[in-house]
Amino acid sequence: MSASSHPHFDDRGTLTWYTTMAEAKAAAAAEGKKIFIEFGREL
Repeated sequence: MSASSHPHFDDRGTLTWYTTMAEAKAAAAAEGKKIFIEFGREL
């Protein structure tokens, strides 16, 4: 899986970010966690 830092700014490793829903769903299922979806646009 391609977990990484925030794609637009340095969040200092606060969260693990995924760029595909499939990867996020697999990681969440494996850890028994929910998914947070951030949606926005770049300026």
